[in-house]
Amino acid sequence: MRKYFSKMSPQMKKMLKIVGIVFGVIFGWFFIKKGLFFYFVSHYQPPPVTISATTAREQPWQSYISSIGTVTAVNGVDLSAEVSGIVKEIHFQSGQSVNQGDILVVLDTSVEDAQLKDNESKLKLAQINYERDKTLLNKHVTSQAAADTSLAQLQEAEAGVEATKARIKQKIITAPFSGKIGIRQIDLGGFVSPGTPIASLQSLDPLLVKFNLPEQYVSELYIDQPIDINIQSNGSTHTTIRGKLTAFNSKVDLATRSIQIEALIPNKNLQLYPGMFALVKVWLKDTKNVITLPQTAIAYSLHGDSVFLIRDKGKKHHPELVAMRQYVKTGERRGDIVVIQSGIKTGDQVATSGQLKLQNDTRVAIDNNAEL
Repeated sequence: MRKYFSKMSPQMKKMLKIVGIVFGVIFGWFFIKKGLFFYFVSHYQPPPVTISATTAREQPWQSYISSIGTVTAVNGVDLSAEVSGIVKEIHFQSGQSVNQGDILVVLDTSVEDAQLKDNESKLKLAQINYERDKTLLNKHVTSQAAADTSLAQLQEAEAGVEATKARIKQKIITAPFSGKIGIRQIDLGGFVSPGTPIASLQSLDPLLVKFNLPEQYVSELYIDQPIDINIQSNGSTHTTIRGKLTAFNSKVDLATRSIQIEALIPNKNLQLYPGMFALVKVWLKDTKNVITLPQTAIAYSLHGDSVFLIRDKGKKHHPELVAMRQYVKTGERRGDIVVIQSGIKTGDQVATSGQLKLQNDTRVAIDNNAEL
């Protein structure tokens, strides 16, 4: 090779040197670029992920028992007639509020009115006969037996008048209590028989809520215990009303092992009606301090519930915030707040949004004002 190279002309030697230098530069640049690439890849740090975060705090927490109940009226009846008859008068409109004692319906009493006149005339005659026999008895003109017979006839006549008045009263249907009357089920001139529904009468303020609780909670119940009734209105919004427990059954149901509870709730705006569905919360006496977080801070999975804690791994004057996954045990949920039973402590900083972009040791930047 040297012999061959020595026989080359100076121009050829010069050209080969130039080619060698060019290839050396090319391959040198290639290896330098490759080395720089691997260096930057090995030392690359992505920019911090912007998240929002909150601090775990301890707050007082009162537990409650949940149940499902039904709203009922304190007084509620389906009005009906005691006796048969023709509807003569109707003194109410559907949906009207009535007071106790108001006359609602009058049935035809023409037959009873005639009987009353007959019985009243017999009563007058019996009174006259009794007074006459009483005077004669005082003068020893008549016997005691005759006077007793007159007294018995007087009492019989009085009973006849009272019985007729009672039958007339049965045909005058009045409101047994104050409340709101429902839709009228009868018409003028219609015939009603005993038990024929006339209308529903319900007292709407206050109302009762009846629900059941498992037997293990019996020892925690007491009269005037506060409860919250949650009623759905307008299809999506919920109305919460505070009431109090007024009574619970004297025995536990053998089939369900639950006890029936009765609570009283106000209804000043008449927004509730008997028969409505209600979500019930019975507040217990015990109040304890617990650590809470927003629901958005919890990541739920089959492996367990977890949060991302924010730790500072930087130096004293150069903070470097990173996220670390921490598994937690969650407890009771209330609105958008959840109780953390274990896994974090008071003062820990926890990510509340942007968790999908986080892994262990991911650098983060906290901005609670950013729209994430």
